[in-house]
Amino acid sequence: MSLRHSTSMLRRTAAAASAGAGSRAGATRSLFGFSKKKSALPAAPPPLLAQDDLFHPLSKSPFAEMRAKGERIQSLAYCPVSLDKHGEKIHVAFECPDCGYPTHATQERWQEDTERGRYWPRLREANEDEHDLRSGREMTEFTLPGEQAYEEAVSMGNWDVFLYTRGFASIDTERSRRHVSKLLTYPMSIASVIHENSPYTLRNSRLLPEGLRSLVALRQALHPGPILSGDIRLSRPPVPVRIFVLGARAESSLPPDVLKQLSHVFPRAPIHLFFVGPEAILPPAARTAVNDSVYGVPSHTRISNENLTLTTLQCDYSEIHDSLGPFDPYLDVFFAFSPGFGFPAEDGSGKTQLETNWLQSVLSILETKCALFCTGFSPSDVERDVVALDKSEGIKGEFDWLLTPGENVFGSEKWEVAEFDPRVAVKTNWGIYGIRGKRYEVREDQ
Repeated sequence: MSLRHSTSMLRRTAAAASAGAGSRAGATRSLFGFSKKKSALPAAPPPLLAQDDLFHPLSKSPFAEMRAKGERIQSLAYCPVSLDKHGEKIHVAFECPDCGYPTHATQERWQEDTERGRYWPRLREANEDEHDLRSGREMTEFTLPGEQAYEEAVSMGNWDVFLYTRGFASIDTERSRRHVSKLLTYPMSIASVIHENSPYTLRNSRLLPEGLRSLVALRQALHPGPILSGDIRLSRPPVPVRIFVLGARAESSLPPDVLKQLSHVFPRAPIHLFFVGPEAILPPAARTAVNDSVYGVPSHTRISNENLTLTTLQCDYSEIHDSLGPFDPYLDVFFAFSPGFGFPAEDGSGKTQLETNWLQSVLSILETKCALFCTGFSPSDVERDVVALDKSEGIKGEFDWLLTPGENVFGSEKWEVAEFDPRVAVKTNWGIYGIRGKRYEVREDQ
């Protein structure tokens, strides 16, 4: 299941809750109708699946989406035992009885696989999670809290303490927590880095001294003190902190209520969030013609609330960089979710994505001296990016590390299964690291 599917379920849940609230608010009682019985609200429909009936082989799933997923896997994935032991390239067809995914060509080849115990438990978990999202139960974990009171501190230590200090409804199961983590991983990965209560510190060696220097001023802008009478800030409009999300894909389709969770943890700071990328998703009814766009590219801007403005730019970042300047390291910060710097270039040149598709964008960002934080979907993905950064001409040696590569405290806890090989499963935003263009100190000879 893609993030788009999970967020569409949130929209349906929010719409249902809103409709229920509207029907209650619209119920009135006549002046002489005190003895009349109140009309009962319609009962919620029973779930399609009970919580003890979430496991189904994909081919026998009650949901067409899951059956279609199984068919795609059968058309894309090859049997690992047939390929490795018998030299045969055969598509998977047999569904593992333990996890419900098609994993091998036949039952005999499945029985031959001595490694299946390594991956079937996570496939089973993914199977049940996907069916739970479609089960029709009330998704109470998707009831999102509003703005944080100024005097109430938010803890960013981990998902559990964050959900508790933000006032989420009680998350009673690991499955519910996985759902929430998948939904909120994008806004909370951003917040966890730039918030003053960040889990990345000098003490745990994740944040480096250069990183602290880069974030101190940014955090002051995000956590301003209360405005008192005579404060100079009363005479001028606040300057928003700009957060640029590069190579935006699924994250640009998140509902505004989800993205508001970012501004809710910074209740006194205006934030302008930019989604930039060729695959960034524009609202269907708001596709701006290039000639009518302020930025000269297909774009859309909406004000989510008084402290959050959302702008989507459907283009490569290098096309729009100059139009977005000038940049201020105290007010601007960049994020790239799973940019794939270390993957091979699509042109077959033997170079990496960083040396081709991303080169000009990253060079421009390094020149601004603003921080750039990137995520990866697995340890190997993060390692590929780090190697690419250290080897790419024009980039290697031209940046300082701000945040050491490692696990992202607010990565998704939900397994995403690769349809080309079900043995491959990753977690969105598993790891995170940060860099900034190198600053050179000029010293005068005495």
